[in-house]
Amino acid sequence: MEAMTMSKVDLDVRPLSPSIGAEIHGIDCAANLDNEVIAAIRAVWLERLVVFFPHQRLDDDTQIAFAERFGELTEGHPVEAQVVERKEIHSIESGKDRTDFWHTDITFMNRPAMASMLRSVVVPEAGGDTMWADTRAAYESLAPPLQRLCDELSAFHFEPYYAQAVAEGHGNVWEGKKLTRLLPATHPVVRVHPETGRKNLFVNPKFTVRITDMSEKQSDGLLRLLYDHMASPQFVVRYHWKPDTLAFWDNRATMHFGIFDYEGERRVMHRVTLRGDQPVGPAR
Repeated sequence: MEAMTMSKVDLDVRPLSPSIGAEIHGIDCAANLDNEVIAAIRAVWLERLVVFFPHQRLDDDTQIAFAERFGELTEGHPVEAQVVERKEIHSIESGKDRTDFWHTDITFMNRPAMASMLRSVVVPEAGGDTMWADTRAAYESLAPPLQRLCDELSAFHFEPYYAQAVAEGHGNVWEGKKLTRLLPATHPVVRVHPETGRKNLFVNPKFTVRITDMSEKQSDGLLRLLYDHMASPQFVVRYHWKPDTLAFWDNRATMHFGIFDYEGERRVMHRVTLRGDQPVGPAR
């Protein structure tokens, strides 16, 4: 595919699939970039949903500074233990963290993250790839009657393990307040993107527990259909990490899967998340 360009700022953008994923070359994320460059990156990000910046020389401070050009940062994680100095950084490390399941970050909260930025600190020579699914393309390819059904639905998102940890006093400060109770969050099954106005599926196998106003059996059947569809290869991009790579994805219109195929190897990734808003569906 030919590189994409922007009208005001020419970026070296190299798409990785027809609908999702692109590498952006020639950008120093640690530099004091002009606002026009940031706007051009955001435009590509909104279209491609996940973008990658190879060959970056970032530390926690410069990663945070770059992320702040796109929005307000949250604390590292609502529940997981803080293991690095900067409160905005969530360190994902082999030996204690596995993300080998499809999920969308932090949808068990009422205001899930708008976006995530993940930096490769230590990566195995082989393995440890991550996959992202385009839940916008997945929605748009549903049969119209199924679209109309999903447009009217909402679902509960919950993580029992985290809820138990919070109940035992292990909740972190989140959005400026100590988390002392974790109840199911209710989100629309179809989300209207607040910046583009386009619709996408907003359920995921890890945190979506049931569709509201449906029996468990009916909910399980519909969610299974949607999950199988969302993870179809034509909606997925798989990325092989190299050292000093930064990924930036739209948490509102994707889900992702960290492949665990590097037993015995070390893998360390540092993530920051950008504060989101309460999801809104077509029915509202």
